[in-house]
Amino acid sequence: MEYQSELRVYQPLAAFPDAVQAEYQRASRRTRAAAEQEAALRAQRRLLRDVTDPFPHGRDLVRVLRVPVADGEAPVSEYFCPDEMALRSELAAEQLADSMRPQIFTLLVPEAARQANIERLAEHLEFEDSEALHQVHTRTAVWGVPAGWFALVHEDDEVTVIGDPDSPESVRRTVPLELALERGRHAAVVLSLHAPDMDLLNDLTILVSWLESFHPDSRVELDYGGLARLVWPDDSPFDVRTAIEALEDGETEAAVIANHRMVRRWLPVRQLGRAS
Repeated sequence: MEYQSELRVYQPLAAFPDAVQAEYQRASRRTRAAAEQEAALRAQRRLLRDVTDPFPHGRDLVRVLRVPVADGEAPVSEYFCPDEMALRSELAAEQLADSMRPQIFTLLVPEAARQANIERLAEHLEFEDSEALHQVHTRTAVWGVPAGWFALVHEDDEVTVIGDPDSPESVRRTVPLELALERGRHAAVVLSLHAPDMDLLNDLTILVSWLESFHPDSRVELDYGGLARLVWPDDSPFDVRTAIEALEDGETEAAVIANHRMVRRWLPVRQLGRAS
């Protein structure tokens, strides 16, 4: 979907099983633009199939993040994020099955197609233990960016604008995982002390637990996707940080004002989502 955001974790090559490292190294020869184009083509092919099958086929796509190194033998360090579309599709199917009438669910997700996807995932278990298999590297949101994601990044983090700065195809904010964890933990502590009833506290608790499962030398990327055209330039990281700091200082009114700024910014986007 075009108007969706993604939160990705890129791990160093050493964090992955030996069986896939060679494949990931080959993926490093592909540019990021080529990887995104391939992802879009695969999504299009799934939509245009003659039979109803929402699950992906074929090998997994791998995105590569290159981080410049000031001192070292190599000019950049490479980090890898497998797309895991088959796994994420199955997890989404599980959630959908719990929230939909069985008759309708079967029409949208045929049992034969789902069983075939599960079998393909089972083959993946030959080189991945079940715990690692469920450690998805990507979280997705549609028609918005969860506030908890903004708590992990700051306005002065590295930003990559894709395309025209006035109407970008996407915007990506990148931060070291340890720094994202530090920010997430701090925000969770502040909320637990000053606003324990906020849904954001539960969201941050889940996010922190998820991030803790990855290699400490990983990188976190917030990708706005097509939403960037609707909200960029976006001050949401500043607003969330301001609200957290205001709560910590006991300035409730300032926290409310910062939150209202972000709500006003994203409300038209959510309304577009409901209209679609």
